Parts: sequence; structure tokens; C-alpha cells
Amino acid sequence: MTSAPEPPERSAHPLHVVPDEPEIQRAPGARLGADGLRTVSPRLVPARYVASIVGYAIWVLMIAGAIVAAALTGWWWLSLLGLVPLVILLQSILLTPRRVRAIGYLDAEEDLTIASGIMFRKVQTIPYGRVQSVKIDEGPVDRRYGLAKLTVTTAAAVSSVVLPGLPKQEAERLRAMLTERGIETMAAL
Repeated sequence: MTSAPEPPERSAHPLHVVPDEPEIQRAPGARLGADGLRTVSPRLVPARYVASIVGYAIWVLMIAGAIVAAALTGWWWLSLLGLVPLVILLQSILLTPRRVRAIGYLDAEEDLTIASGIMFRKVQTIPYGRVQSVKIDEGPVDRRYGLAKLTVTTAAAVSSVVLPGLPKQEAERLRAMLTERGIETMAAL
């Protein structure tokens, strides 16, 4: 009896395996670089409002000027010129809390990561070995709210990163830590 040759057995493992791409686990609406970031102080919101009072007053005067010009001349379209300052004023007032919540930082073992921005998100990572100088600034409004601004300058030609809205103690801690780790990293080279 002739039998047909048996087909070769297929191995359980295919010859060409396409590795699965790593899956990025993100919550819906998660921001770029938002994993594990510390937020800045919520006192930055009223501080920014107070610092912007002069600008707000100028925008309100421009709106009022457009309305008065339309009323005095009888040309209704002059009041439309007040729409531009009105939109700028409203977006500034309404989006300030969201802009502040979008600022965050993370001081990891080997680098400092700073993220900011809502629509145009910017995430900057600074290795401690690249830190040239660390500066703490505080203006009169920041001082009133107990805040400070940390400026980190790196070894690149004109590269500096600013982290606003830190409580004074946290800014001092970050300055000391960045300086210490920068010195340690440079000594290891």
C-alpha cells in the first residue's frame, strides 16, 4: 500500500516573529511628560493675576476707547475694534489657572525634567552634569506670595530653563541639590 508522504510538522514557533511594539499606557487626555511630575505652587495663579493688573487695565481702556469712539462718531463699526482686546483679556484671565497647572518638574537621579505649556507642550530634560549655574529670583509679587523662580543654565551656548512658581524652600532645596549633583557628576568624569 502506497501512502502519500506526510506533510512536515509545523513547529509551534513561527520562523519569523514580528515583535510586538511596546504599548504606551496613558490615561485619556494625558499630557506629554506628565508622568510623575510635581506641580508648582497654586499660589502662582493669584501672583500672575496681580502681576498682570497693569496689562489688564490697558486692555480695558482700549475696549472702553473703542466703545466711546463708536458712540461719539456714530460709526458702529468702531466698537468692533474693541473685540480684539476683549478676546486677549478674556483668554488671559480664563486660561491662567490652566497654564499654571501645566507647569511641572521632576528631579530624578540623573536629570531634572521641566514641562510646561498647554497647546504647545515643551518638556526639557537637563542632565546634572550639564548644569553650569543655578539662580533663584524673586520679584516683589513673588515675594508677597512666598514664591521664587529657579533658572538653570546649561553647558549649551545660550540655553537656560526657567521654573516659576516654586515655594522658596523648594527652590533652595532644588538649587542645593542641582549644585551638589552637578559637582558630583563632573568629579566622576
